[in-house]
Amino acid sequence: MGSIFKTSIIFICLLTNTLLLVGSTPKKDIDHILVISAYADSNPWSNGFITPIVTMASQDSTIGAYTMNLNMFALQNAKDVDKFEASICEMLPSTSPKIVVFIGNASFVFCDNLNKIWPDIPMLLCGERDYTGPDSLIIQAHALAPQQRVPISDLQKTMNLTMLYANLYIEENLQLMRQLIPQMKKVVYIGDGTYICQQNDYDLSETIRQKHPELEYQFISAENTSTDSLFTILRQQNPLTTGFLFSSWLRKKDYEDNLVMTSNSHRIIATSSVPLFSFRRVGIQEEGGIVGGYIYNEKDYINRMLTTIKEVIHGKQPRYIPIHNAGNATPVFNYQSLLRRGLDPKKCPQNTIFYAAPPTFWEKYEYAIIGTSCLVILLLLGFQYYRVRSLERMKRIQHKALESTGKYYNIINSMPILYMTEELIKDKNGRIVDTTYIDVNLHFEKKFFEKQKVIGKRGSEVFPESMPQFLHFMNISLTEKRSITFSYYYKEIDTFYDIVVNASDDGRFMHIFCMDSTELHHAQMQMRSINHKLSMALDIANIIPWKWDLKTHTIHYDVNRTGVSGNENTEISDEQLLISDELYFAKIHKDDLPKVKEAYTSLITKHTRKVKIEYRIINEVDGVKHTDWIEAQVAVESYDENGQPLTLVGSSLTITDRKSMEIDLISAKNRAEESNRLKSAFLANMSHEIRTPLNAIVGFSGILASTEEEEEKREYVSIIENNNTLLLQLISDILDLSKIEAGTMEFVYTDFELNGVMTELESSLRLKLSPEKQVTLTLETPLPECYIHAERNRISQIIINLVTNAIKFTETGNICIGYQIRDNKQLYFYVTDTGCGISEDKQESVFGRFVKLNNFVQGTGLGLSICQTLVQQMGGEISVCSTPGEGSTFWFTLPYRPALEAPQLEVATEPIKIKKQKITILVAEDHGSNYRLIESILKKDYNLLHAWNGEEAVSLFREHNPQLILMDINMPVMDGYEATRAIRLSEKADAADIPIIALTANAFNEDAKAAHDAGMNAHLPKPLDFNKLKNILARIKKNGSVSL
Repeated sequence: MGSIFKTSIIFICLLTNTLLLVGSTPKKDIDHILVISAYADSNPWSNGFITPIVTMASQDSTIGAYTMNLNMFALQNAKDVDKFEASICEMLPSTSPKIVVFIGNASFVFCDNLNKIWPDIPMLLCGERDYTGPDSLIIQAHALAPQQRVPISDLQKTMNLTMLYANLYIEENLQLMRQLIPQMKKVVYIGDGTYICQQNDYDLSETIRQKHPELEYQFISAENTSTDSLFTILRQQNPLTTGFLFSSWLRKKDYEDNLVMTSNSHRIIATSSVPLFSFRRVGIQEEGGIVGGYIYNEKDYINRMLTTIKEVIHGKQPRYIPIHNAGNATPVFNYQSLLRRGLDPKKCPQNTIFYAAPPTFWEKYEYAIIGTSCLVILLLLGFQYYRVRSLERMKRIQHKALESTGKYYNIINSMPILYMTEELIKDKNGRIVDTTYIDVNLHFEKKFFEKQKVIGKRGSEVFPESMPQFLHFMNISLTEKRSITFSYYYKEIDTFYDIVVNASDDGRFMHIFCMDSTELHHAQMQMRSINHKLSMALDIANIIPWKWDLKTHTIHYDVNRTGVSGNENTEISDEQLLISDELYFAKIHKDDLPKVKEAYTSLITKHTRKVKIEYRIINEVDGVKHTDWIEAQVAVESYDENGQPLTLVGSSLTITDRKSMEIDLISAKNRAEESNRLKSAFLANMSHEIRTPLNAIVGFSGILASTEEEEEKREYVSIIENNNTLLLQLISDILDLSKIEAGTMEFVYTDFELNGVMTELESSLRLKLSPEKQVTLTLETPLPECYIHAERNRISQIIINLVTNAIKFTETGNICIGYQIRDNKQLYFYVTDTGCGISEDKQESVFGRFVKLNNFVQGTGLGLSICQTLVQQMGGEISVCSTPGEGSTFWFTLPYRPALEAPQLEVATEPIKIKKQKITILVAEDHGSNYRLIESILKKDYNLLHAWNGEEAVSLFREHNPQLILMDINMPVMDGYEATRAIRLSEKADAADIPIIALTANAFNEDAKAAHDAGMNAHLPKPLDFNKLKNILARIKKNGSVSL
């Protein structure tokens, strides 16, 4: 009786509230919710979800709900499904529903087809499984095996859906049954032929088989068991050792013919004497056989369902809503049912929710509380009625206000401006994303569209191109709560508008005023065009016009905004276009300021009509001061009534570049004059340095023939040879110097073993030590082997120069050469001697050209200068440490680059065999005196053949059989390189092996390389070192072979 009373009161309240809401709300567009339930319309579990949806729709006049209940027993094949889908489309209005809600897994079979009917339709799935499978299996109520299951999460990738998973907690229910029935040995599941019962049977049997193999399992289905047979089976079971799980009991015949059976099947089954556990709350609240189970929180589940539906209605896409698993599951039991079925409520877990427990305070005074609540509701309804009447009075007042507003509206209609009122459409952040036209004035209708054609349309539909710009300023107006003015050009009608947008006080509407400003804009454009042309002309000429007001002491700069005070790269503001004359004069260079003031004073006092003056301006940019040159031309523009100048006009031209060019030209002229002076000094010095050894050579050569004493002749010859060596060294140094100046000095970097090079240098330099001096030469090598990548020849040249200098200035003691590797980054070479030393004031100058600290010691004065340049070119530095009377250490550094791999040792080649007889030598020389010199030296010991050019040399080689060829390079007809290649390509047997020695005045390393590439075996520069040539020929004559 109590339950009926409560239900009646709640129904009356809901009905009253619904009627009030429907009656007080005007008609609007409806957002439809389509609910498809897999169960009958009387199924209590599905109704538990449908009722809240219908209630929500009844409370919101913008939402409508349609419910379709499936008779799953009536759906036997795909045709039945198609008929049901057709009935859905006939029932609904022409527009697609806002969301489709599926209740029960069996209803999921319509997802795919409805998605085709309404593409990307939002869908919410409320079911007992988080997967689905082939439609045919589900329609025929077949359980899905794991391999046939399709997770709902996979469907999210192709459909716009989400799911609320109503987990049945099979394992938890088995554990709960064991806790209440400790001696349980068997589980009986009671269900019917629906798909979900068949799936429960499959999952339950699998769970028991895998996790509880000790339990016996039995499934009693309504498909093949009558209700009477069921009760008979239940009476035969032992409730102390058997647990019973009940789901639903629907038989096809009963379902078609017996409505009572359909609605109350759980109540009929619950009359059994055995305790029945359930996956759902249905029937637990009533005292009977269904005692309870482990069940999710249906209230939270329903709230989540309603929240999701609202989110989707308001625009959120289901595919972005995560799948929800019903949580907060707890044991739920009917206290009295447990006692009547012989189960102890104390064995239930602590978090168990009990129905029909011993009465609480609420249960004792339930009716009084409900009655009071009803009274409060009636009072609230009365208050609501009073509030509605008050609102009607307010509407009447508003109507009068609207009449007043209409008067102002008529004024706006008669004005020649466009006026629009637009309702704002905002996103979730409150930003305006579109508008809806509410009203326009007559001028708008004449200019664009009639009112009935735009009212209710979106702004993005009416003026799509202009909408982004308008939305930008509308958002500013809405945010800052003020009117915003901006200009807009409407391209289609070639019209400019000045726009004013102003948001309403409540932020719902936007008032827009548009005034035609095309004529004004064209005039401004013409003015800007004229100013722009003038500005460009002044910019091209780099001229800044200005006007000086002598009365206000201000200088105003016109048109050109690229520079005020000479700085053409600085953009200036409007304020900077007007500066005081005191500030401007403060920027003039102090050395130029007097003449500038004098020139302007002369103009103001009428001593001159025009001033042209150049001066410097000090500017500061980013904290850095720099100077610009300005050329100013000034004249008087206007005079006052007394004839005194009022304003001066002038122009400023930045001439910094011109001044820099003038300075550069003067500097270039000075450098050229200095270069000529240095060239003259160089030539004079060269003349002196060349004439000194040449004088000795010429002089002693002249008296040599008249001298009879052999000792005196040898002395003269020695003097001539020494000066000849000095002259050759001077020429070599000059050539190196010229290459350095021209930037053509070549640096060939190779991999080599440094210790071997240093040892060779020590051996050759030891020969330069005078036997008359007690001086020793030592080599220090810190490593047994040191493979580096460097310029071998230049390092050798520097060390030879340094050691040669040390030998000159060391009378006794030791000269030590060596190297170190510092920090694995730097090669440090040094030459230490115990010579006379260098005073500190002359140590820096020793690296200058033609610097000789002792003019009585033989030398060119260029060696150290060349060494310094070579070291710097190779990325190092050179210096000297010296103490007078103790000695000096010259050192230089180079970057240390280890060789990538050790250079391969040269394979010894077998020397060319020469027959032991008088050797025939072919001499290719186009200069008669040079051949005569060679002939005078070699004719006694060798047979000589003379060729005057390369072509003749090739011919003589083919006719005769010379054992050696001395080849000049620069010859007529065919040069030495071509002749050598021709000989090597000859068909004669010894053409590839005959030694060919280049005798040439081309004495550079690249010349030696060119000779080697042409096929020559050796390179001897002119003037010839005949001792070296004789040694080579003597070795050939003695050994019968030559290895060059």
